[in-house]
Amino acid sequence: MHRGIRLPLARNVRVTSCIDERGFLVGSLQSNALPLMLLVLLVLMMVWSARNRKKMLARQEEETKKLAEMLVPGAWVKTSVGFWGRYVDQDGDVVILETADGTETYWDPSVIRLVDDLPFAAESETEEDQETESETEEESVLGLPSAVETDDDRDK
Repeated sequence: MHRGIRLPLARNVRVTSCIDERGFLVGSLQSNALPLMLLVLLVLMMVWSARNRKKMLARQEEETKKLAEMLVPGAWVKTSVGFWGRYVDQDGDVVILETADGTETYWDPSVIRLVDDLPFAAESETEEDQETESETEEESVLGLPSAVETDDDRDK
């Protein structure tokens, strides 16, 4: 069943439409395609977003589990603010970290970002480096011979 509607403001323009057997107004294919494509695009974006969110949550949960396994008393940890401390214990919602001098500090567990060894050189290496540096300092300053004269040098 086709009906023609004449618009009062525009002359010689006809809008044709069909009414299907259920009584719904069905327009041309072009007028229904754009909203349908937008609806399909919206649904696809929602599905893709939900899938990415699930993957991200699974990845975060895996990293949290791995971090919890690595947290053993005596392990060095780095916080989100850059503090390095030795893990001592966790008491409820508080993590106890110990500084190099033995001071215990209390932290929220969410600030722990890394469980690893200290990025500093070992003490034995630093002692050897200090000995080498002290020997070179006695020999020269900035690569120049020593400017300090001894009594024996003045007598000559």
